[in-house]
Amino acid sequence: MKKLILLLLSGMFLSFCSRVDLKSPKDSFFILVKLSSSNKRNGKDYIKLWVNDSLLFKGPYFTNYIEETEENIDDVWGMEVATLSKKDNGDSIKIAIRLIALDNQSFGGKKVIDTTFKYRIDNIPGIAISYPREVGHFSVFDTINAPGYWRIE
Repeated sequence: MKKLILLLLSGMFLSFCSRVDLKSPKDSFFILVKLSSSNKRNGKDYIKLWVNDSLLFKGPYFTNYIEETEENIDDVWGMEVATLSKKDNGDSIKIAIRLIALDNQSFGGKKVIDTTFKYRIDNIPGIAISYPREVGHFSVFDTINAPGYWRIE
């Protein structure tokens, strides 16, 4: 009986620790954008990012990640385009992003694509917004709803 109680208490303690670690709010929030898996597109795509109707980033897409050699593994999730204070933004933010192809490789037949959405930020440290050309739609990943996206094996 003592072993069962000890096992249950240990399990509850471990689950509490992991939940607190995953959902603990931080003071800042980051936004990454991922457009391709290599640096062959560096400087050929342009990003504009608005958060709550304020332009936070405009510039060319750049990543150091090279898929064949897995160099600069920190850039596998994309380019960091913004870091903002959670205290100033509440529990959710409105994100608008525009991608512009600066060469002849379009985004599914379009030179410019836009999207706008709201996202809760109160219990996550950041998100990665992905737009793979071969898929043709935006995806948003965070550490709570898509934890596998942040793991490298």
